[in-house]
Amino acid sequence: MRIIVVLLSFGGKSMIDVYTLDTHFFSVAGKTVHVEVLLNKIFEERGLAVPVKIKKNRYGKPFLKEYPSLHFNGSHSGDYLVCAVSQSPVGVDVQRIDRTKQVMPLAARFMAPAEVCGLESLDGETQTRAFYRLWAQKESYMKYRGMGFALPLSAFEIQRESGEYQVLDQGSPAEGVFLRSLGLAPDYELWVCGEEPAVREIEFGVL
Repeated sequence: MRIIVVLLSFGGKSMIDVYTLDTHFFSVAGKTVHVEVLLNKIFEERGLAVPVKIKKNRYGKPFLKEYPSLHFNGSHSGDYLVCAVSQSPVGVDVQRIDRTKQVMPLAARFMAPAEVCGLESLDGETQTRAFYRLWAQKESYMKYRGMGFALPLSAFEIQRESGEYQVLDQGSPAEGVFLRSLGLAPDYELWVCGEEPAVREIEFGVL
């Protein structure tokens, strides 16, 4: 097992842990069990009471009933499980890039019109990578909002401005929201969405 640790604001130190687990382990136990295991490990290391109890809001987003001041979010794709814990709302999404998949039919179905046009201007590997980048960015924002797919992918846009990506929600920039890419592996897109400055100050490293 390989452990990648990212530090963010959790009681003065919050963190995102990324565990590499083989796909057989996922298929046997399921991702929810792994998020609970990972959360228990994080909390135990911080001297907090375990086991944690995960509840879900009306949109299906998990939360910690015993720790109302803490927020967490999880995602998995391919060989990676990601879990983010923070003192402010946070969303995280990891996507394994599947080069065998036709991405434009999915883009036309789910993305905002301007995003579809942007993808159509690209081709080959560049287009495929851009699609998975956009999908991970959008899911991380949906999770940050606590709504998941109750907030349609087409209801907001991701735009690049001055070298950084921003969320346009109802035509206006989402104030205080920051999207950040974390370099996980060549065939993956990993994005975190949260409040500034916490997400800007993430320290990403491999143990």
